[in-house]
Amino acid sequence: MGPGRTVRPPRNAPQSQGQHSGSTSASKSRKVRGINKGKGLERLIKRAGHPLNLTISEERRPIGENNELLSREIGLLTRYHAPIQRAGWHSLTEDDKEPLYELLKLKFNLDFTQDHIKGCVDLLFSSSYKSFRHKCYEHYVKSGDDARSNPYPPLIDNRVGDWIWLCDHFETEEFKKRSTIGKANRSNLPYVHKKGTKSFVAVQHELNCGDIRLYKECYSSDKKGWASEDARNKHEEMLQKQKEPIEEGEVPLTEQQICEHVLGKAYGYVRGRGHGPKPNRRAYSSASSSTQHVVEELASTKEIVATQQTQIEAQQSQLEAQQKKIDWLQSVVSNLVGISPPMDGTSATGLGFTTERPMPSDGIGMQHINLNYFWHFLFTENTCSILPFIKHSNFCHRFADI
Repeated sequence: MGPGRTVRPPRNAPQSQGQHSGSTSASKSRKVRGINKGKGLERLIKRAGHPLNLTISEERRPIGENNELLSREIGLLTRYHAPIQRAGWHSLTEDDKEPLYELLKLKFNLDFTQDHIKGCVDLLFSSSYKSFRHKCYEHYVKSGDDARSNPYPPLIDNRVGDWIWLCDHFETEEFKKRSTIGKANRSNLPYVHKKGTKSFVAVQHELNCGDIRLYKECYSSDKKGWASEDARNKHEEMLQKQKEPIEEGEVPLTEQQICEHVLGKAYGYVRGRGHGPKPNRRAYSSASSSTQHVVEELASTKEIVATQQTQIEAQQSQLEAQQKKIDWLQSVVSNLVGISPPMDGTSATGLGFTTERPMPSDGIGMQHINLNYFWHFLFTENTCSILPFIKHSNFCHRFADI
């Protein structure tokens, strides 16, 4: 036997009592991951001498080094410091959230004046708050009739009142209705990803890969395989779509377009990308703006048309009223002078009179000429002056002998 080598007992040899009891003890005391208390993060901060730096993408997700530590710390703050007696994270005011943000800034260097950073933190808190409330509900259901006297562990110390409030909340009809709807929606999920707390954006940043490989990394694992057979089939369809020959002059599809074709479109998010990039709404925004502009122009045009129609109707009424006055004046004058007015009411030519006609020598012709001139003056030059003119006594004397 060479030096340094040990003799192993045969595989079927009986073990000694000490060895057997030791292995049994080890199997019973197998360590599992406990509740996160942030000790690892505190060691990193102590080693660095300052809060940790983070990179937040424009898609509002932490990427790069320390990205998973952020979501873990937010989970810890949610469990032990977030207000419980609220309908949900959306019900918390800025005053409720501010202490949580300040505690988080003790551990991470975050600039909340930047919208994408504050949006990222708010999104992670919302997800963590929802997850914590769900765990509280699971504990409530599991405890049965003893639920009120058996608080969820993070709420045992000085937060029993919050637990009692939660028990009352879980028994409301509104919560039961929402719980039923949520359960039905979750049952419709064909499969779930296998990346835990790590975001898809962070995975893609680490691997520097395209969308097709990202889909495989997030929905499969080396140990457990694919999340479902459907997920495997969709990935194979993506690969086949990527290998399809391209005709001359045709632009090849991007990986994002291939994934969208295979997975389908969804409103508000991109399928297969988790809480990350949002659909490009520029086209939707442009179309919406154009539609709004057309609607506004149409409304303005309708308003102008309505105003013009009102003005036309008013003018028509005025014309009709004036025509009635003219007809009345014509009848009055006709009765006074005993001669019918011109046929058109505005011109002496209706009686066949022209200025080129030679002047008659008899008095009767002159009277007709004077009368036609009067009609022309009356209805073309100064119609409004007829009433005082009629009232004047000389008018009657002037035409009395006609």
